Amino acid sequence: VPAPFDGYIKRVDVEVGDMVEGGNSILGGLDTAELRLSLAAAKAEKVSYLKQASAAMRDAETAQAQIAQANADKVQAQVELLEYQIGQSNLVSPIGGVVVKGDLKRQIGAPVKVGDVLFEVCPLESLRAQLMVPEDEIYDIKIAQEGYLATASYPGQRIKFVVERINPIAEVVNQRNVFKVRVQLLDTHTWMRPGMEGVAKVSVGKRRYVWIWTRKIVNWIRMKLWL
Repeated sequence: VPAPFDGYIKRVDVEVGDMVEGGNSILGGLDTAELRLSLAAAKAEKVSYLKQASAAMRDAETAQAQIAQANADKVQAQVELLEYQIGQSNLVSPIGGVVVKGDLKRQIGAPVKVGDVLFEVCPLESLRAQLMVPEDEIYDIKIAQEGYLATASYPGQRIKFVVERINPIAEVVNQRNVFKVRVQLLDTHTWMRPGMEGVAKVSVGKRRYVWIWTRKIVNWIRMKLWL
C-alpha cells in the first residue's frame, strides 16, 4: 500500500501482525491540510475565471471569454485532482491478510513521497515458501514435485507443498551456492506468518542406498581428479 501523494503521515491504525479485511480495513492516513488549502484556493480561482468569462460575454468580447473559460476548465482539472487525492488520504488495504510491514507509529508527522511503500499486507491463503537448494542437489528438483516443510516455530507440524518455480540463476547465501525454489503451500494454518524459517524435504523418487550414501563423496572426488 503506497503513499498516493506527497504528504505527511497523520495517523497509523494498525501494527505489524494485525489481521485486516480487504476493502474495509483502514491502515492509516495522510494529512490533508495542505491539499484542502490548495483546493480552496483552486475553487476561488475558478470562480474568478468564470466571472471574467461572464463579464467578457456580456461585453461581447468573445476571445477574452474563451480564454477565461479555458483557464476555468484548467483549474477545474486541478480541483478534481485535489479532491481525488484527499479521497485517497485514508490508506485502505485492497486485500485481506496479515500486516507484515507498517510499523510507523513513531513516524507520525514524517514526510512521505508518492509511491513510498507504507504498508505491506500478505494474504495467508496464498502463502508461498522459498527453498534454498544447494547447487549439487538442484538437478534432483523438478516442477510439480511434492514435499513437506516444518517451521522452527512448529516443528511437529508438517506442511505439504508443491514445487512451483525454480530460479535459473544461483545465488550465494551464507557462503554457499544455492538455487531459490518457490513452492506453493497446500496446507494453511492460522499460526502461519510470513518470514518463518524451517526445513523442507522434497520427494524426488527412489534411489539406491549406496548411491545416496556415496554420491557426494564420488562427486567430490570427480571434481578433484578432473583434468
